[in-house]
Amino acid sequence: MAGMALTRRSSRRQRGLSLLFALMAMVVIALASVALVRSVDTSSLVIGNLGFKQDATAASGQMTEQALVWLQNNAGPTLQQNMANVGYYAASMDAVDLTGANRANAARAQVLWNGGNCPAGSTCLQASPVQTFGGNQARYIITRLCATAGSPAAVNCAVPPGSAAMPGGNRGAADYNNQTMQLLVNNSVYYRVVVRVQGPRGTVAFTETIVQL
Repeated sequence: MAGMALTRRSSRRQRGLSLLFALMAMVVIALASVALVRSVDTSSLVIGNLGFKQDATAASGQMTEQALVWLQNNAGPTLQQNMANVGYYAASMDAVDLTGANRANAARAQVLWNGGNCPAGSTCLQASPVQTFGGNQARYIITRLCATAGSPAAVNCAVPPGSAAMPGGNRGAADYNNQTMQLLVNNSVYYRVVVRVQGPRGTVAFTETIVQL
């Protein structure tokens, strides 16, 4: 009888230890599952954000194409003056904060990318009317790389390679702040197209394209 009682106690202890180890294993598996779910959620979030960013960049390319078509359709004297209602400016607008990164600097003008009114005490430029590409809202602003508005032959503009300039100017240099340089032979100039795209989840993308026309 003593031997049987000892055997029963030993079996109970073994079952108790087995249950304890089983519970510990379940806790470890549960914690590992939570960590795996969090890892999957983080990966999905990163992939989703990259997808939105790629969509915004693709929409920016489409909007840039529209801006280039607009430039080609209005080539000539029309581009010598500002057309703020469509987001075109015949000067380089170097003091403009195109991306809104320096809002604290009151000396720099801003672009009304989201429309609306200009804040009090600020100088603002209008962007083009909004276009939608698959849930992405895009606008552009075009600036001619000249010091001021007017004919390229009369104002200081960036000179394309191979253009003739006055003696003392920088032949072929894209320096439209050089006061001695005037375009004499080739009337083509550079234009800068900046596109801003705002997509789902607050995704914002900027692209800049320099073209010669």
